[in-house]
Amino acid sequence: MNERDALARRERRVERRQEEILRAAASVFATKGYAQATTREIAAAADMAEGSLYNYFSSKRDILVAIISRSPTPVDRLMVEAEGMTDREGFVHLIERAVLEPGPEQPWIRTIIKEAWTDDELFRQYQAGHMHETVIRVAGLIERGITAGWLRPMDPVYAAQALIGALMASMMPLLRHTGSSEDPGVRERAAHVTADLLLYGLMKPNGTPDV
Repeated sequence: MNERDALARRERRVERRQEEILRAAASVFATKGYAQATTREIAAAADMAEGSLYNYFSSKRDILVAIISRSPTPVDRLMVEAEGMTDREGFVHLIERAVLEPGPEQPWIRTIIKEAWTDDELFRQYQAGHMHETVIRVAGLIERGITAGWLRPMDPVYAAQALIGALMASMMPLLRHTGSSEDPGVRERAAHVTADLLLYGLMKPNGTPDV
């Protein structure tokens, strides 16, 4: 193995270990909160010695910043199947998955809710970094829907921001463990209502009340 290959292997090994630490830290932060969590608890959750933790991150704050900057979103989880979305039924299915099914990124999002929302610096980092990229990706999907003719013309970036905001608000009870998605009938009805609101709004097509 040449020096370049050896360096690449070391870098991949470091990246994998960093991801393991971040997943462990997100779980600890989501459960205890950032202020109450300790690096010892994070190291234990990552199955490593506390001293070894500092080979990858310089501080607990550094770990939190990495979580905020790298955190996946529920939108990311659904982007692959959203690429093939071409009609309302596909949109309903996507909403049902996004709003009512817990995903592996749940601890990451709970950490963001708890910490970035009250820390302006962290929130700006998240909004300017990962969230900006997500908005651009969703805007691309909306633009393709407009081109295909099943979505009406609109500003795709503003539409993406509104859509992501609505989805995150709808997911909040699930992320906070205050909502339940056990009843398939409830899931289906909620998905259809949410999809109708996002696709058509509250007004009737002609905008006039019944007489």
